Amino acid sequence: MLKTIRNYFALKNYQYEVTTALYMLEPWEKALFNSIIIVCLALFTYTTVFYLPEQLTHFASRLSYYASAYH
Repeated sequence: MLKTIRNYFALKNYQYEVTTALYMLEPWEKALFNSIIIVCLALFTYTTVFYLPEQLTHFASRLSYYASAYH
């Protein structure tokens, strides 16, 4: 069971490295690239969690305003 899980994650790591061409980079370049990806994902997640609900509320209020203005 543990070997199967380890093989699954090894396969996913291999696919990630081949897809993004990380397999040909040096370890420090891989770390830099992955750090940039993680920071971008963290910023995207932060923005989504803290600002999307407000934007959706504003959008819904505008939508209801314009929908009621035409009836």
